[in-house]
Amino acid sequence: MDKILPGARSNFRFKNWAGIYSAKPQLYFQPSSIDDVVKIVNAARRLNKTIVTVGSGHSPSDMCVTNEWLMNLDRMNEVRGLVENKEQHYADVTVDAGLRIYKLSEYLSERGYAIQNLGSISEQSVGGIISTGTHGSSPYHGLVSSQYVSLTIVNGLGEVVNVDSENHPEIFRAAALSLGKIGIIVRATIRVVPTFKIRSTLEVVNFETILEQWDHIWTSSEFIRCWWYPYTRKCILWRGTKSNDSFTKVRSSWWGTTVGRYFYEFLLWVSVKIYPAFTPYVERFVFHRQYGKAETYGYGDIAVQNSIDGLNMDCLFSQFVDEWGCPLNNGPEVLRSLDRSITQAAKNGDFYVHVPVEVRCSNTCLPEKIPDYSDRTEISPGAVYGNVLRPYLDATPRGLHYAPLSDVSNNQLTLYINATIYRPFGVNTPIHKWFTLFENTMGAAGGKPHWAKNFLGSTDMAAGPTKSQEAYKDYEMRGMATKISEWYGEDLLKFQEIRRQQDPENVFLANKDWALKNGIVTPEEVI
Repeated sequence: MDKILPGARSNFRFKNWAGIYSAKPQLYFQPSSIDDVVKIVNAARRLNKTIVTVGSGHSPSDMCVTNEWLMNLDRMNEVRGLVENKEQHYADVTVDAGLRIYKLSEYLSERGYAIQNLGSISEQSVGGIISTGTHGSSPYHGLVSSQYVSLTIVNGLGEVVNVDSENHPEIFRAAALSLGKIGIIVRATIRVVPTFKIRSTLEVVNFETILEQWDHIWTSSEFIRCWWYPYTRKCILWRGTKSNDSFTKVRSSWWGTTVGRYFYEFLLWVSVKIYPAFTPYVERFVFHRQYGKAETYGYGDIAVQNSIDGLNMDCLFSQFVDEWGCPLNNGPEVLRSLDRSITQAAKNGDFYVHVPVEVRCSNTCLPEKIPDYSDRTEISPGAVYGNVLRPYLDATPRGLHYAPLSDVSNNQLTLYINATIYRPFGVNTPIHKWFTLFENTMGAAGGKPHWAKNFLGSTDMAAGPTKSQEAYKDYEMRGMATKISEWYGEDLLKFQEIRRQQDPENVFLANKDWALKNGIVTPEEVI
């Protein structure tokens, strides 16, 4: 079988990191070369099968669940070359798309380079990290895909296609956030910068202080994150800048210890299974144990770390995640509305939220052309773009406009709010009431959901077959097809056109239900 279908395995079960979804595909593949991928795609065409490609499985959604063919590129993990541009302080590294981000960071660090900006983790693959619109948290950086110079994909015709800003730019825009529906990304060239440290402050800030200081907080540092604890009415504000300072001792974490971690999970389990009204007390206990009670805005704890440790965070344990992005200027109104709703829901016993609620920003606006970087230094702030093409399915607001680094303001920024609900020891926590309210609030503020997360939608917005409300599981996605069509408009139509061109036989139209109920494909395409 290996000669016909390289690496084919049966009796394989896929489970995502959160353990929420699993699948038992007919066949599972781990190809070792682009030629292997081409053979598998062509076999799928002959046998009328569909293919889903998965990496680390960190997406909490069911978008990669399939009962047909599943592919993983972990064996395609080689670095193919590094081309340095010493004058402009960057380098372009070409790698196989199955290489994990943390392994790429190790390779780059040994050669004096680093990835410019990251999401919250580094377990994703090079191909997977851009496929759903991953971003970091910075007023000077945008989607991770803006660091990519070029991509090589195997499309649904079994063709190897090289795309970049000049060579098939329209395919590049689709492939840079493809949801796995354009083809299989097999190789990428990424623009990286000299290794840098991050000097950060960690401040305890009252919730009202965050709102009062909103206009200047978000442009006060190159990297910035805020974690909101609604029942404690406080936030943790983390701000970081590139630095040449000496490393400092790593910050201690109570819940980073084995005892703290399991005790926290146990407390959450009690609040989920036995006494939901215990949830606010759990939050207050954990917050005060980790951070204390005093506000430290303006004089927080200082640490100097390498860029990877500074940008990544501990996601703790299994969780549902619903993340949306809206214009940053709408943030105070959004947070006040959510605060009122969370407080009232706790009083009524309607629902309880888990913490932290992560509040971040990004600058996804792009210049018309790649700037001149000749005056940069090794710790200059801001992005060194690999491309300035906006992905068709970029979920961030369309009405924001690019400004030079010196003029960046809240007007250019996207606010991301991440509602996380834990599954202590694998036990499902009810999410539907909270996530529905969260989505309605974010939608009213001009927001859209992150493609990879547990957004729910409603049967009123879905396309394709629906069920009665009682037939849905609490956490089950209903769909958002009509809203997605409204939000993305011509960009969605162009994405669909390119998808049909690159995959006319629907090899990558796996998990048809997910694609249909969210408007990625039309009902005519899934007949």
